[in-house]
Amino acid sequence: MRKLSYLVIGAGGTGGSIAAFLAKAGKDVTLIARGAHGKAIQENGMRIICPSGEWTMPLKAVEEKDYEGKADVIFVCVKGYSVGSIYGCIRKAAHENTVVIPILNIYGTGERMAKDLPGIRVLNGCIYIAAAIEAPGTIRMSGDIFRIVYGSLDGNVSDPLLLQVKTDLQDSGILPVYTDQVRRDTFQKYAFVSPMAAAGAYYDAAAGDMKRPGKVRDLFVSCVREIDALADAMGIPFPVDIVEEDLKIMDGLADDCTASMQKDLKKGGDSEADGLLREVVRMGEQYQVPTPSYRMVAEKVCGKME
Repeated sequence: MRKLSYLVIGAGGTGGSIAAFLAKAGKDVTLIARGAHGKAIQENGMRIICPSGEWTMPLKAVEEKDYEGKADVIFVCVKGYSVGSIYGCIRKAAHENTVVIPILNIYGTGERMAKDLPGIRVLNGCIYIAAAIEAPGTIRMSGDIFRIVYGSLDGNVSDPLLLQVKTDLQDSGILPVYTDQVRRDTFQKYAFVSPMAAAGAYYDAAAGDMKRPGKVRDLFVSCVREIDALADAMGIPFPVDIVEEDLKIMDGLADDCTASMQKDLKKGGDSEADGLLREVVRMGEQYQVPTPSYRMVAEKVCGKME
């Protein structure tokens, strides 16, 4: 079995953690990183701080323009509003058998990317992790959960390359879920991250507020139920009690943990609010599912919807 070459595009909490854990396990991985964060990784390696301790790992990190190799697997870990800007990097790095795995918060990203990148194999994927850049070259994980879900829309779970990806992730301390129900399973992740972003942004609240009974938790649960109803209407019902499942995930997060959308809104720059909030309202209209909680949050955070 030959060694796979990995390229991780996006060096934030998600991409930086994937690259660092793969590198620690001796995998061939390069991280696309820029600015002070990229420079710190080049000079000092990536420092990971997690509940079980901390460690630093030397890591190949380059700017997009300086990457000259070809990758077998490309993890896309940028924000939803930046996806189009990295298509040139993907085209340059891909060979005829490359697999692209988008690890984004926005549901349906894989299908949209596949249309934009004809001739390149793009899967669907998502990640369960709470991690963010604490300082240049340093990522803090706020919890022990680290799970990557991926798969192709045709439901095939016997692809040799993707089975090797599963083994490599396991070797690296990342829980892999190579699924034959990727539409459902990525929507199940969306059913956590979107309600967390919604309740957090509406009340300026963190995970700790969603763990305790009260208005923040009530809004979180209400949003989860609206997405649960959407899943049923879309023909991809969840195999678990999604409210109970999401509250278990929430209990595993640090009390001060917030969604990346909420952090971006506070900074005043671009955010994924359209894809995490307004998109639920649009899907509700498409599938005739009422989404009053999402409409309330979307209109407060994004402005009046037409």
